[in-house]
Amino acid sequence: MGPASIPPQPDTPAAPSPAWGLALLVCLVPLLLTLVLHLVSQRPPPPLDPAVISFSQGLLVQQGGLEVPDLAQAPVQPAALPMHTPRAVSRQPSWLVLPFEVTDQPQGAWVLQLVYRRHLLVYLDGQLLAQSVQPEMVDQRSPELKLGSQILRVNVPPSWLAPGRHELQLRLGAAELPSVTSVHLGPAAALDALQRGRGWWNGLRTATAVGALVVGLFLVGVWRAHRDAQSYALAGAHLLLLALLLSPYLLQQQLLPSPWWRMLLDISDVFAKALLLATVVRLARPLDDWAMRWAWAYACVGALIDGAAAALDLPWNDFSQPWAWWALGSRLAVLGLATALALRALARQPRFDRVATAALVGLSLCIWAYVSFFALVMPGALNVVDLNVVAHAAWVLWMGSLLYQHFVRSAQRQREMRLEADAALAQRTRELQASFAALQASENQRLAAAERERLLQEMHDGLGSQLMTAKMNAQTGLLSGSEMASALDSCIQEMRLTVDTLSVADGDLGLLLASVRHRAEPGLRAAGLTLAWQVAEAPCLPVLEGSGGRELVRMLQEGMNNILHHAQATRVTLKSEATADGRHIVVSLTDNGCGFTPAAATPEDPQPGRPASGGRGCRNMQLRAERLGAQLTWHSPASARAPGPGGPGTELRILLPVAQP
Repeated sequence: MGPASIPPQPDTPAAPSPAWGLALLVCLVPLLLTLVLHLVSQRPPPPLDPAVISFSQGLLVQQGGLEVPDLAQAPVQPAALPMHTPRAVSRQPSWLVLPFEVTDQPQGAWVLQLVYRRHLLVYLDGQLLAQSVQPEMVDQRSPELKLGSQILRVNVPPSWLAPGRHELQLRLGAAELPSVTSVHLGPAAALDALQRGRGWWNGLRTATAVGALVVGLFLVGVWRAHRDAQSYALAGAHLLLLALLLSPYLLQQQLLPSPWWRMLLDISDVFAKALLLATVVRLARPLDDWAMRWAWAYACVGALIDGAAAALDLPWNDFSQPWAWWALGSRLAVLGLATALALRALARQPRFDRVATAALVGLSLCIWAYVSFFALVMPGALNVVDLNVVAHAAWVLWMGSLLYQHFVRSAQRQREMRLEADAALAQRTRELQASFAALQASENQRLAAAERERLLQEMHDGLGSQLMTAKMNAQTGLLSGSEMASALDSCIQEMRLTVDTLSVADGDLGLLLASVRHRAEPGLRAAGLTLAWQVAEAPCLPVLEGSGGRELVRMLQEGMNNILHHAQATRVTLKSEATADGRHIVVSLTDNGCGFTPAAATPEDPQPGRPASGGRGCRNMQLRAERLGAQLTWHSPASARAPGPGGPGTELRILLPVAQP
């Protein structure tokens, strides 16, 4: 379970003896790793070129000022390199004199390389050769934060190295605990090998800082997307603070002026330890609220105390004042508590991720204790390399691997869920398709039945009534042969008009009106009426699709029948035009007959303007118009619209919408 594992899963009880045995075994791993790292850090450097002078012995002189001491008159004591100034004389100015001999005059440029801590002035045979600060400031406390040892490389003029005996005089600052780890003099190419080991550690610090920054930012970004998972924020903030704590090893100069830079780093170190404890609490479920409260309490109190100590520039290694004891003791307690919680979680439920977490937290504790003891409590006992970067690198890799595992599992779950959703969608699609097919079949049956009903009604009202009339007249013997032929022609015309309207199903108004003209014009001409054609081009109308065209044709047919029987007209005009706004098409049928008297509106027939003599035919026309979504109106007199000699005339107007109503 990583820091991103949500929701937490309850522990399952495990047998106590084997689990605690595994926890005790895991305790040995950090100790063994720390021992191995110590041996690697103490590995002797590669053999040097014979031309390189390596200083191992010297003389220590307790003397202030900037005047090179006379060894014949000053009290001296032997000193060995690496040299750490004893605590008893650490506050006193001192000189370290390193005698050496040159047998042959150097042919090229030589380099003097010193590894030291704090302030230093370098003299060669009494002449100032190099300095870490201005000479008058050599005994002042450094306002800048410096971690680890410093390297001073300076070119030595060949003329200063004539064959014979020489002395290097190192003026050591008195404000802090100075030390000189190594001093080498020789050709520049030969001294480059000494930098390889230090370069490896700097490379590891750089890679760890970059990795912590990248993984930390990614974790914080993921937490912003999943605010309910605090483990993301804790682990990400911890890694970002680790990157900040490694920055002094990588930067050439501090980012903030003193003492703000040291205050930032000391407070960041406090929060880093607290966040490590909080992260372990999240990993070591079930969640221990008391441990989480301890972590935040330490973060708040430690930030105040360590921030004040940094502002006052209190040294870490001055155990004559209480802050140094607090700084080391509080950090040791927090790391010890985090290790104990990780081991307890491992004992409760043995699992690989808990084994790794406990081992890495224990490694952080062991390395921190090792470096702090030999660098601060017992300086000089060992040549200590800051191995904390190894614990930081291991923790960054572990957090990155847990994050990777979490996202791999999330991707797998998402893929499984997507496959399940696709299967469910496919099943639902098949069900909907089957349901839609059933509904479509039912709808087709309903439409077919409705269409049959309409056709039957059309045949009954149109062709059927005419055939029935012709049959009755034939039975009574009232029709001659020519009259019978004429009646049958009318029946045939009715049938052809019905077929024509059925064949135009795309809403083409022009074809429908042309069919009306073709079928009705011979009958109108035989009755003495002239048909005028004024049809303009119009788009296909959705309302005329399907059976809508038949409704329009029946309305025009009924209007022409009314003209034949009632208008006493000699001329009829069939016209179509678009309205000014283009939203409607007006189809009009105008005659020059005698006009009509409008019927009064009644509750049964509220439509005003209908001819009083129209009867059921006009009401049927109105019903057909309503089914089309059209507006049907009559106008009389219509002489202003269709002037003619026959009379005031009548206009039938059908207003058809262009769009689907």
